[in-house]
Amino acid sequence: MHLIRYYVKYMLNYSNIMSKKVDMHTALPLLTIKQSINAYKHLLKPDPGFGMDFFADDFEAKELVLLEDNEAGSQGIPLRFDYYALLLRLKGETKRTINQFDYVIKPQSLQLINPGSIFSFEDTSDVAKTYVLLFDKTFIEEENVSLGILGQLLDFHRKYQEDVLLDMTQFAEVVTLYEQLNRELRAKKSDYKIIVRLLITQLLYLLKRAKLSSEQKQDITRAQQISSEFLNLVEEHYWQQKSVKEYAKILGISPQHLSETIKSTLYHTALFYIHVRLIKEIQYLLCFSDMSIKQISHAINFETPSQLGRFFKRYEGMSPKAYRLKNR
Repeated sequence: MHLIRYYVKYMLNYSNIMSKKVDMHTALPLLTIKQSINAYKHLLKPDPGFGMDFFADDFEAKELVLLEDNEAGSQGIPLRFDYYALLLRLKGETKRTINQFDYVIKPQSLQLINPGSIFSFEDTSDVAKTYVLLFDKTFIEEENVSLGILGQLLDFHRKYQEDVLLDMTQFAEVVTLYEQLNRELRAKKSDYKIIVRLLITQLLYLLKRAKLSSEQKQDITRAQQISSEFLNLVEEHYWQQKSVKEYAKILGISPQHLSETIKSTLYHTALFYIHVRLIKEIQYLLCFSDMSIKQISHAINFETPSQLGRFFKRYEGMSPKAYRLKNR
């Protein structure tokens, strides 16, 4: 079974995953463009050669932002946001995590991150350069007469979120479109927003074409299928189910079979991925909510705040309180 067809099958329910969670999860804050940029502002430099200048007096982080990130050796705390992020990597490698999936991002990679995803990254090389395009769905939809077609395009990318390594021709075409976006946003001539929408739509179609082309070259094994389904299940149930046995039961296989499969395909234990997802949620709530540690422990079904504290410190080397003070 090809990768996209498998992802379509197992990611159709992503929008329903959040709605199935308890009220605490549906009420979780989704960060705006402005809030996210403030969280990552240490990665930005004044007077950039490309994109908008965060430090300029007239900078506004509203419906659309174009930035350049060239801060090597950086990493970002987990964010969950309410907009789209279209990221073009030009230099250096980085590890990007979206929900339960890890991606090794190489130069010439293009990836769209969807609203509601929990996202973090960690650079793994001593050089870095990424063009960062952030846009609200309302912006891309405004004055768009083909909303049905646009909806199908965005739905395709929601179902298949992996990055694509572009060939030289594709990469040159995408870079040209980013440069056109940059010129339009800097000049702000008449009808520039209409042109910007058309350029973003073109980028999304080129990304779709690249994904389809890449998919034709790939097959997925049964072990990879089990691993991908397991990660999606963790995303759905992490706040309730914390044992390998529980996930093996849902998958209809033995805990040993699941553990061996995950270890062979993803190179970590199944329990590791369950715990990592919990850690991401705790980090996010500590940084971007006003919930007390007691409330957080109750929301994700730890018996006591002390139990959550011991669990968190084992992975992060500090208490939840210390982490909150460090990152807020």
